[in-house]
Amino acid sequence: MGYDHRRHAGNAGDVWKHLVLAEAADRLLAAGVRVYVESHAGRPGYQLRPGGEWEGGIGRLWPIPEGLATHPYFQILADLNPQRLERYPGSASIVLHLARRRGFALRAELWDTSPEVEEAWRSVEKGRSLKINFHLGDGFSGARKLTRDLDEAALLLVDSPYVDKGDSALVDELIRRSAEAGWVVLSWQILGPEAGARPDCNHREFPLRFEDAGLVCGPMEGAAMVLAWGDRRSDQMKDLIEELEGIEEEFAGIARRM
Repeated sequence: MGYDHRRHAGNAGDVWKHLVLAEAADRLLAAGVRVYVESHAGRPGYQLRPGGEWEGGIGRLWPIPEGLATHPYFQILADLNPQRLERYPGSASIVLHLARRRGFALRAELWDTSPEVEEAWRSVEKGRSLKINFHLGDGFSGARKLTRDLDEAALLLVDSPYVDKGDSALVDELIRRSAEAGWVVLSWQILGPEAGARPDCNHREFPLRFEDAGLVCGPMEGAAMVLAWGDRRSDQMKDLIEELEGIEEEFAGIARRM
């Protein structure tokens, strides 16, 4: 993958990505989805150090404002940081944490090309109800193959670092195939002139301009989480979309006042 997320962990893009991911995962777990797939997993968690990009992201929302404290994402951060902000979870760890809290069984299929990331996942305590399968390799092809082999619904996070010119096309293809397989898909995208094309299937975009929320992430204007699904799940998506629309409306105002 040629990408190391450690210095970016907890930045403004992560805040928005993980807030939306946690809300979606919490609802889908409650609805019976028991498989989580991530094409570009990264490490289970990160130590936050002075000077990191997190200072313009989650650092600006700490202590957690009262208006956001009930959201699953912020509850998880509070659990991980009982005294001061020091640790930040990776995307997959957020979903695993939710499954543990709710007492649900969960199968996680994770891909990354870094042997160091693979080693970090070996040390994660899985427990009887959590089955974590880490795959050292290309997440685009691995997750795409799983859409053919898996006989149940899944939640997929596509979090490509877009280090190669062909990544946008691979993201779009994976989203489309996953939606056709009956999965629910979330994909992180940047805002601005470099934003990629949106998938050719049912989808809804949830954008955040960082300036509107009082957050900073270098030259990045903002980020969007794209929610995509196939026709078989259209009737089940209404409540999730309404919940995410509510977060989209309230988050920026609360965060800006911090």
